[in-house]
Amino acid sequence: MPLIAAGAAIETFTQICLKKGAVAHNETSGILYYLKLLSNKWVISGILMFLVEMVLWVFLLAHIPLSVVFPLTGMEKIFVVFISAYTLKERVNGIEMAGVALTAAGIAVIAYGG
Repeated sequence: MPLIAAGAAIETFTQICLKKGAVAHNETSGILYYLKLLSNKWVISGILMFLVEMVLWVFLLAHIPLSVVFPLTGMEKIFVVFISAYTLKERVNGIEMAGVALTAAGIAVIAYGG
């Protein structure tokens, strides 16, 4: 379970980096926007973190049934909600919090059953 949580944390920060990179050039449009993304430190960091996560994911798949490990990736969704609220100052409403609670309940059921 600690490696699954580590993978979820890496994925969370991957998404934060990609979001920061994506909005860094909002004033740019067309092909220039995409060219700027290729040299953006946040986008590059996100891509590198994604590669690290993929190596960890393959390791997990080698040792844990897919039917168990894949649903547990729901932790990423929970982490992203809280970390994006904290670092990106995104608002989280009651419906989203209910979704987080349901996701957490599902993860708990799978973790105890798997």
